[in-house]
Amino acid sequence: MVKFNTSKKEITLEEIQNITTPLFKKYGFKSAYLFGYYASNTTIIDIDIEFMVEDSDKTEELDMLDWYDMIDDFEHKLQLPCQITDMDILKSDNHNYLKKKYYDKSILIYKEN
Repeated sequence: MVKFNTSKKEITLEEIQNITTPLFKKYGFKSAYLFGYYASNTTIIDIDIEFMVEDSDKTEELDMLDWYDMIDDFEHKLQLPCQITDMDILKSDNHNYLKKKYYDKSILIYKEN
């Protein structure tokens, strides 16, 4: 479990990209989008930073424990709680609130070369 540094008051899109790009590469994602609160705001509040990610063959092999370890890695580097969701959820008939947040405002922050 990551203990967060609560002294930081703001995080910019550029900071998020600089911190997460090596992580998205490390775990083998094809692309990643920032959505939800932090897609529009830089002030840090007690809310998860949300990413929607496109899987690759490498990430398809992650089991649930690996997925949680990956989230811990992101949280440790960002010093914020993170939610990382596979884009396949957008194809489902459920999770309408999550899909609405994604479609309302999402920013491409990583694309595999």
